[in-house]
Amino acid sequence: MQPPFVDRVEELERLRELASRGFYPVAYLYGPEGCGKTRLLREFLKEVKSWGDCIAIYIDAQSVKSVDEALWSSDREVFQLLTELASSVAGPVGRALALAVTMIVRRLRRGLVEGRRILIVVDDVARPLGIESVELYSKNLLSLLEELYSLGAAAVTIVATTSEGLSRRLVARHSYARLFQLWNLGPDAAKRLLEALGAPRDLLDVLWKLTGGNPRSIVELWRGGWDVGAWVERVSRSVRIALEDLLPTYGRELLEICRDIDAIASYPELRDRLMELNLVTPVDRPCLGYTPPPDPELGIGERYAWQLPVYREIVKRVVTS
Repeated sequence: MQPPFVDRVEELERLRELASRGFYPVAYLYGPEGCGKTRLLREFLKEVKSWGDCIAIYIDAQSVKSVDEALWSSDREVFQLLTELASSVAGPVGRALALAVTMIVRRLRRGLVEGRRILIVVDDVARPLGIESVELYSKNLLSLLEELYSLGAAAVTIVATTSEGLSRRLVARHSYARLFQLWNLGPDAAKRLLEALGAPRDLLDVLWKLTGGNPRSIVELWRGGWDVGAWVERVSRSVRIALEDLLPTYGRELLEICRDIDAIASYPELRDRLMELNLVTPVDRPCLGYTPPPDPELGIGERYAWQLPVYREIVKRVVTS
């Protein structure tokens, strides 16, 4: 059984607006790991598929499987062109496709593009390409966008996504991309997902306080039979390993940011390490749709947040043990 897709009404409407009229420059979507970026975009692409005048492309840049797993397009000719281009690029298939799409204009017919809307989604670009390549890649995507207009496209929207908080800063300092943040589900939407998956009613509040509405974490708990203790232990093990090199130097600072996550701004080296470990993320208000209010209990500040509320509790426990 696939978990149901819930809510995201505002986010879908924003994407609909971007894709229907085109967006310039590149739209760069980021957010906590497991917040639902891929699912949101896949659901949106289902809708776009019914638009008769739109060529849509989706690339899973992290895929190491087959082209059919890593690539989807509403147009068979475009699918074939990308497959051929990717075959000449070394590396895993998802990475090869992500690089190949920037070269596709060389092979596209004007008659295929002219008068049509184009939507290109490159999902999770930072890891396969490397953080250090994100700036150049974003610039190449902007060149692709402009070249598609030169072929007569009516509207072009290119969306790249990542969970890597550090890549956000690299992209933000240039004019060839604009940032949009997707957050976890809000409390009402999270409750609907939990209820749809059969979560015990007496655990709903606990599950919200542990996950903060993170869909992937909710699904992990569901598949684990709602064994909260076992899930927390698995997460704790990962966090402890991640913190091994930080504890000797930053014990006091870690306790401080457990009390006030926004205090992390005073410790840029620690902030960058925790962002690199995907424990902490910036909060850019307003988000694409649901925007979390500051909530100390959930570890959400005005400018920063723990990616999962449970991380804050685990870090506090590890530092004081």
